[in-house]
Amino acid sequence: MNRIPNPESRIPSKKGNLFLIGLGLNENSLTAEALDAIKSSDEIYLENYTVNFPYKIETLEKKLNKKIIQLNRQQVESEEILKQAKEKNIALLVYGDALSATTHIQLILEAKKQKIPFKIFHNASILTAIAETGLFLYKFGKTASMPNWKEHTNKPTSFATYIKQNQSIDAHTLILTDIGLEIKDAINQLKQSIKNLPEKIIAISNAGTPNQKIFYNTLKNIQNKKIPMPFCLIIPTKLHFLEKDFLRTFSK
Repeated sequence: MNRIPNPESRIPSKKGNLFLIGLGLNENSLTAEALDAIKSSDEIYLENYTVNFPYKIETLEKKLNKKIIQLNRQQVESEEILKQAKEKNIALLVYGDALSATTHIQLILEAKKQKIPFKIFHNASILTAIAETGLFLYKFGKTASMPNWKEHTNKPTSFATYIKQNQSIDAHTLILTDIGLEIKDAINQLKQSIKNLPEKIIAISNAGTPNQKIFYNTLKNIQNKKIPMPFCLIIPTKLHFLEKDFLRTFSK
């Protein structure tokens, strides 16, 4: 293990570190320890390909008083930031939790191989925020990602496979929707991909922010609502009576 010594709040004075920092779900969610790491960073990067941000990046720059360089998937996967982290303090900002995507796991693995000191700063994530629906977290199965079919020549339906697998064990399914995918199109893709859907599903918009809204309704009614991005969908299965009672509060 080449994790930075002392997992407390102290940031190493020696240059040449990678900081993988979870932003949480709104612009005020950064931890005090993460803010210290950002202040000590020579370059601050943001991966911007996994979610529609619920706030402007300029707002975050103003709060941090730092310039943020946005990276796409190819730039992160190229591991150019690891080369820089050998001599500088490099911060990579990630929406939600720092390890919410497999790309970030690969980045840490490469840092270990190259003996680059790193530190991970965890934060709130959609994977826990969905508990505000009243559904029990331990009853969720595999998390599915729904791509935007308009961006693909074919129509990927791996999310439907996950839903079916979860339904077979009475597990709820969280569906993370692709950037730019609107609610009407997401529901259309859902209806075209799987037949055995429950009467009602759940949509969560702007989770963890002051604008958070939770909807529990039929596919048709959800599809016809104005649900701003970012949003995710939940396909519930067999409900505990407490889950039923909680979901009823969102029915209207």
